[in-house]
Amino acid sequence: MVARGNMIGMTNRTHRLALPVLLAGGLALGACSSSGGTNDASASTTAPTTATSSAATSPTTAPAATASSAPGGGATAAPESADPEPTTAGGPDRCRTSELTGSLTMGDAAAGNRYATLTLTNTGGEVCTVHGYGGLGLVGAGGTSVPSEQVRVPADDGSTGKRSTLQPGQSVSATLHWGAVATGPEPTSGDCEPTPTALTVIPPNETDSLSVAWRYGPVCGFGHIEQTPYG
Repeated sequence: MVARGNMIGMTNRTHRLALPVLLAGGLALGACSSSGGTNDASASTTAPTTATSSAATSPTTAPAATASSAPGGGATAAPESADPEPTTAGGPDRCRTSELTGSLTMGDAAAGNRYATLTLTNTGGEVCTVHGYGGLGLVGAGGTSVPSEQVRVPADDGSTGKRSTLQPGQSVSATLHWGAVATGPEPTSGDCEPTPTALTVIPPNETDSLSVAWRYGPVCGFGHIEQTPYG
């Protein structure tokens, strides 16, 4: 089920990141993020260069996470939360990046808020599972860095989501939410931030990324994007 995250002013603060390519870790989920697991970063006017995250205190409560990246380089993702339904011996493994394709569908737009659905589809030949948030990063034309800040928000039930088992051809989705109004020192005339051309996505607990076309204009608030868990 796809849920919508809270608005840009949520309490889980994260570090802003500018990343054309993301890497993700596969440990326990920390405070909010960017990538296969991502880190969140607190917004600033310069791109952060390191990634940090604090360990989650409960696998059923979504903590805040932070993600950061080096300009023009890769990013380190915050670790994912523990799967509430661990894979049993002989059960399906997690979905690998090579088995997935991504797509974005624009949703509602109102009062400076924008929403989109990020979908991952199992295009491999095996059953696999998805649990968590993964990583996100905005990329500009020619692979240039664009400020981006992934903020993990809970599902409607307050959790980090449930494990989804995907047969070949099946999909899982997350809701993205961002602002279209300049904040802080961002310019109030023209674009608030550089316009991305792609969204780099790292599936949960993976390190390889896939790219999805971005056609939705600048992401204000220093690239702040809130994401619900896949489900």
